[in-house]
Amino acid sequence: MDFPSLFRAPPMDPLLKIVSGVPIFRECTRVELEALKLHLHERHFLAGEIVFDEGEDGEGMYVVIRGKLRANRKGLLSKKVLGVIQPGESFGEMALLGSGPRMATVVAEEDTTVLAMFRPELVALAQARPRLGYKIAMGVAFVLELRLRRVAEGHSPEPSST
Repeated sequence: MDFPSLFRAPPMDPLLKIVSGVPIFRECTRVELEALKLHLHERHFLAGEIVFDEGEDGEGMYVVIRGKLRANRKGLLSKKVLGVIQPGESFGEMALLGSGPRMATVVAEEDTTVLAMFRPELVALAQARPRLGYKIAMGVAFVLELRLRRVAEGHSPEPSST
């Protein structure tokens, strides 16, 4: 019998491993990630399917597990491609803080799987686990600050700033 392996933590759920790499959730402990998992919903989008449209009220954010998405913003004469969103990246984070209109349209470029978290669940999670709620809110603030700084410096924002 291998005694050291008796005390080793079991391997992390592959989905949580991806989530743990997303800047919003990077400060969460393994136990907190396990609690968070109860509030994440797996969604599947077919190639060409719209995840959300520019201008519609935001309800939640997404973490890409598999596939690829494209973020577009309406222009005067044509669509402006903001960028491509890949596995391990998040988008739609502003919706966790408020229900303002989406800043872009996000479309699946190929069959895609995401984990979604919606604002009411963040509120419930923050009430039940204030420390975890605080970490997530600060993670959202950190991501939005980075994107705002990129824009202020003349760079294009990352596509997931929708």
